Amino acid sequence: MQKSRRLSRTAALTYLSILVLILAAALMIEARSALAFTRPLSPQGDVHNISQQAIPRQAQSAAALPAEGIFAGCALNSMLTTCEQELTQLRAAGMQVAVMDPQGDTLTEISAYAAYAQSVGVSIMWEINDPGFWGGAWIGASAAADWSQFSAACGCTSTPQVLQYMIQWLGALPATYGYYAADDSTLTRSQLPGLTQYVAAIRAADPNHMIMVGSSEGQGTTYYSSGATIGNEIYPVTTSSLLPYSPNSATWQAIQQGVQQDARAATQNGTASAFILQAFTFGDNIWDGEAVGVCTASMSQAQCASLLQYPSAAVQLALRNEVLAYAHPKLILWYTYSEASQGNRWAALSSVVQAPYPVSASAARVPGALRRCARRGVSGVC
Repeated sequence: MQKSRRLSRTAALTYLSILVLILAAALMIEARSALAFTRPLSPQGDVHNISQQAIPRQAQSAAALPAEGIFAGCALNSMLTTCEQELTQLRAAGMQVAVMDPQGDTLTEISAYAAYAQSVGVSIMWEINDPGFWGGAWIGASAAADWSQFSAACGCTSTPQVLQYMIQWLGALPATYGYYAADDSTLTRSQLPGLTQYVAAIRAADPNHMIMVGSSEGQGTTYYSSGATIGNEIYPVTTSSLLPYSPNSATWQAIQQGVQQDARAATQNGTASAFILQAFTFGDNIWDGEAVGVCTASMSQAQCASLLQYPSAAVQLALRNEVLAYAHPKLILWYTYSEASQGNRWAALSSVVQAPYPVSASAARVPGALRRCARRGVSGVC
């Protein structure tokens, strides 16, 4: 009897060993599958021609959130300490990137700001949006005049020399995330050849950091061939909340289709996708209000702004989740800190930035054919 019991224990241990091996193999397979869906991007955001629409939504829902940031717009030459405090505030809100215009600031101020950003875990995207670089009108007189701190430091005056020195100097700062090189408000379709040369010059001077061009929905995929990462603006102009979804389904479907279009264009051009979302009140110019029929040319900007809305936290979260449901962005930026920091808006935006990756909330709202597409992990009508 004792021998028989020894045999039973041996058999039991054998069975347990087999079970452990089976479970270990299953976990290894699952881990490899997860890694396949979270393959990191290169510094330029190259997606290696992998179609983002081919990744199942279940895999994307388990992915890490992209980096998020905001257009800071702080004047280093007059309030460096305040600008540093803002960086601490951004990091506490869950943001990792600040877009900052260094024009008019000394190299000492820029260096001090970047060092502080590095110390609190924030990266800087330097805004160098000066149309003269791609063939438009200079903000001032020339590259040497507009960026005199860099021109003086390198002892150079020609546009290529100033640009090269500026990018190499900024690129050497540990906190540098990249360059906000151009914005749709200062860019026209006819300037695409000049923009392409400008982007190439930045990349030649610094091949390791992102180069972004901001683009409005109306400009479609115009600037993708420039080689830059396109920051697609999602700014739905409205006089009321976009929620609940049903009464505003046309607007949401247009947003979904725009995000899908931008994600496809980014993949086709070998860059990461990026989006700029709304954290401001429409009405900073009369045309916004006229576009939705509530303002007239005879109104002041303040009168027009009072008729339009700042997006609620629920709307901002819905916008972010639409981007995450229909694209796989490397970066999401919010425009702009000057408005988002007012009153209780900052706490609301912070809750949006720190919200977990949406699992099924967006897909559940998508009607008909678009919902079927989301389930299958493809875009368009299916």
